[in-house]
Amino acid sequence: MLRKLIIGFAAIALTACALQPGSSGPQPTILPTFTPPPSATQDPNGIQVPALGGKQSGDLLVWIFSNPNPPIRGGNTIELLVTDTNGQPISDAKVSFDINMTNMNHGKNVVAASSLGEGRYSGEVFFLMPGPWRLIVGIERAGQTITVRFDFIVNFR
Repeated sequence: MLRKLIIGFAAIALTACALQPGSSGPQPTILPTFTPPPSATQDPNGIQVPALGGKQSGDLLVWIFSNPNPPIRGGNTIELLVTDTNGQPISDAKVSFDINMTNMNHGKNVVAASSLGEGRYSGEVFFLMPGPWRLIVGIERAGQTITVRFDFIVNFR
């Protein structure tokens, strides 16, 4: 049984690697010294939730948070913080979230995020099943749109 599990996980990992898209221009770089800022998203005990990830794309720094954290199958709140490289919040953007599994296609699932002010944006997403997921954040401002991709695991519960 254990051997079948290991072979199954290896097959999923190899499939996921084979399905990774090729380079299509400049990709966001992971923040080298990542210290997540405080999140407005908190657990029921009032403890601040750590970021799922942080990346830099051009002159923007982007962090994502999930409530619950880690994300689970079903409804989740995704919160985003966008700043410039000097740490100043970017509050004039139009933000969207597109979620999809990395190892199987569930089609386009785009959610418009609402501005919470001070560079924070929030949206409700629904993960159909546990496993490896990708969140593609679209940030539109000054007539230009950048996308930042975050990969993470969604738990069953």
